Amino acid sequence: MAQAFLTANSYLGLSKEATRGTVGSTAVWIPVMTPQVTPKQKFLRDEALRGSPVMVYDQVAATRADDVEFKSYVYADSIGVLLQSLLGSDTSTTSGSNYSHAIKLLNAASSGSQPASYTLMDFDGANSFTINGAQADSMTFSFGAEVAAEATTKFIGNPYTSATTPATPFTSYSNTTLHPIPAWDTTVTIGGTAFTNVSSGEIKIERKTQSIFTMNGTQAPYVNFAGPLEVSGKMTLVVATTADPFSTGSSGYGLTRDPLATVITLVDPNSPAGAYQVGFTMTQTQYQNVKRTRGKEYVELEVEFTANANATDGGSASTYSPIAATVVNGTSAAY
Repeated sequence: MAQAFLTANSYLGLSKEATRGTVGSTAVWIPVMTPQVTPKQKFLRDEALRGSPVMVYDQVAATRADDVEFKSYVYADSIGVLLQSLLGSDTSTTSGSNYSHAIKLLNAASSGSQPASYTLMDFDGANSFTINGAQADSMTFSFGAEVAAEATTKFIGNPYTSATTPATPFTSYSNTTLHPIPAWDTTVTIGGTAFTNVSSGEIKIERKTQSIFTMNGTQAPYVNFAGPLEVSGKMTLVVATTADPFSTGSSGYGLTRDPLATVITLVDPNSPAGAYQVGFTMTQTQYQNVKRTRGKEYVELEVEFTANANATDGGSASTYSPIAATVVNGTSAAY
């Protein structure tokens, strides 16, 4: 008798690899929405002429790398894993009864400045798909006054293996006990001034990860390689003054060169004493492409930004970065 498998039985785990392409000993679980594993098998077309009015006579398998994409709410414990996979460096220190994780861009020329690779396992309710050697490609972090904060993340990895049951270390599923962070409990400061009229926003962190293929006797990548970091985003604000600093006058933030420090901090109101939080600092933020919109009953302002690299966010005079993240939670070990 035919049957169908339940999407609700799905779950996704990550394991940090000590050796690229080899699964680690422990797993971290990310509650996810709309996970998708996409095999990127390339085929070479045989279009050699054979005296017939056709184009394609054959297709042979060439190289392959697989994409893993998923959306997740922002939980104060698991979001650190995803940020670490993109930026590469985490220093954990005590913060009262909790722990503060300073997650910054790894700059290590001797190792290609590569963040750690991960093994990902996506169980879709019927089969598990395990992807080794996965390198984080991008994260789009979105927040709004009336929604929970979300992160949409993409990894690029080696061709998956499939099985009806997950392999070690993904056999013992353990869920987070924390709550999603509602974005209404967010502070935004620009140039040291608090902006309480921000209604929504987005931060896009990109590594432009690509698979490098060589003639090594396998279709799989030689390595999945993270490129240089780029950070951009946008915000929507309610126009609350006749002299808004973004678009009025001749020296508005979005009209002139005026890099400003932008700090966005989301606080989990359901954590102990509201102590758990996720913060982003972009010390040199250039606002641009500002426009005022009247699609609602009240006037709004939309503005884009690009975060410029600077030594403050990099953590030292020799390391530049456009962004630094801080995660405060109950996890003592560095990610």
